Amino acid sequence: MSGINELDQKSDNGTTDTQKVQEWLPSVQKASCQGISECDETTPRCVNCTTADVQCQYLSHKAKRPNPAEVASVVSGADETVPPSGLAVSTPKSDDRDTYRSSNASPGLESDRMGLCFDIHDMELLHHWSTATYATLTPELDQQEMWQTTVIRVGMNHHFLLFEILGIAALHLAVSRPDQKKLYYARATELQNNALTGFNNEVIQVDESNCTAILLYSSLLGVHILANRSETADLGLSEYLDHLLRYIEMTRGVRNLVIADWWRFLQASEIQPLTRLSVNDAKPPYNIPLECQQLGDLIQESDLSHSSIQAYNQAIDRLFWVYDVADVPASTHDNIRWVISWPVQLSAEYMMLLNQRRPEALIILAYYGVVLHSYRKSWAIGDCGAHLVNAVNAQVGSYWQRWLSWPMQIIGNSC
Repeated sequence: MSGINELDQKSDNGTTDTQKVQEWLPSVQKASCQGISECDETTPRCVNCTTADVQCQYLSHKAKRPNPAEVASVVSGADETVPPSGLAVSTPKSDDRDTYRSSNASPGLESDRMGLCFDIHDMELLHHWSTATYATLTPELDQQEMWQTTVIRVGMNHHFLLFEILGIAALHLAVSRPDQKKLYYARATELQNNALTGFNNEVIQVDESNCTAILLYSSLLGVHILANRSETADLGLSEYLDHLLRYIEMTRGVRNLVIADWWRFLQASEIQPLTRLSVNDAKPPYNIPLECQQLGDLIQESDLSHSSIQAYNQAIDRLFWVYDVADVPASTHDNIRWVISWPVQLSAEYMMLLNQRRPEALIILAYYGVVLHSYRKSWAIGDCGAHLVNAVNAQVGSYWQRWLSWPMQIIGNSC
């Protein structure tokens, strides 16, 4: 998967990385426990407020930790679990879940502390991960070895990561075996809900014992959101844009939660290949298509504040870096090597502008859609890029259409 740039220790205005992490959640979601959007009610502190590092109002009302039976009820699908940044992960329909369990009935092999019983068919998912799925994440052999063996070893000690590994494998099988996709999508959703519940407990205190697992989990969580076609099949373009913004928020926020304080430790850890930059790491001036240079003209011609100009220029610079290292759009890829490298480097200011649906922010996002489109051969990405560009094109007014002519040409109106 992508090599992650080490974030600057301090920005030009003196803001530390830790402060940036604390600002990552949009204001509408920082107020999630204050009546603007519904608290996920995960104790002892809801995951939205934990990730944003704000006081959880729910904590003062229900500080009692759930007993195992209550947790088992949540992870088995009785209640809907809401992950950070307000992304509601749908609980599979009861008939889908029951069908999966009845068709895959077998003696339980290991009962997890959170109430999930691993059976022989979960072993099928683990086998599929270690023989097939891992190799679809990156073309680099040392990273493949890490995803094949190291990640599983870490997951054995951090079950939220293990749940996510199995969930990704289930999504891969849903694509590989379309005649059984309904069953695998249902299982993937259950596993993701379990992973989110376990992650919420771990993220309360990040240290050397769990920062590796948290980084790996957050890397896979972004893949899960993009790859779960069952969540996006019936979405309109506006709803799909909301979905992609949540993916970016999750990827940026959770990963930065670890990167800000533990980057140097991770660089010397067993997942070092994931933190290593490309041997051909791009430097300015970037090798980008001529059409991309018009993004600079877009910012210059718009009436913007100084802070907005800085945020847009930083987002464009990091996007051009990805264009260069991934050879976008000249090359097409069947992995996800650099897909999440851009979201993790975005500033809080740009995310605020993006969530406000500012045209300039959305147009920059459309050029990220071209990056996703270059990875359309990946089972996890598919037509995500084309959907994103079309969603932005439908969102902005006619005045802005000229800035989108090139992204629209690249995707060829393919969805």
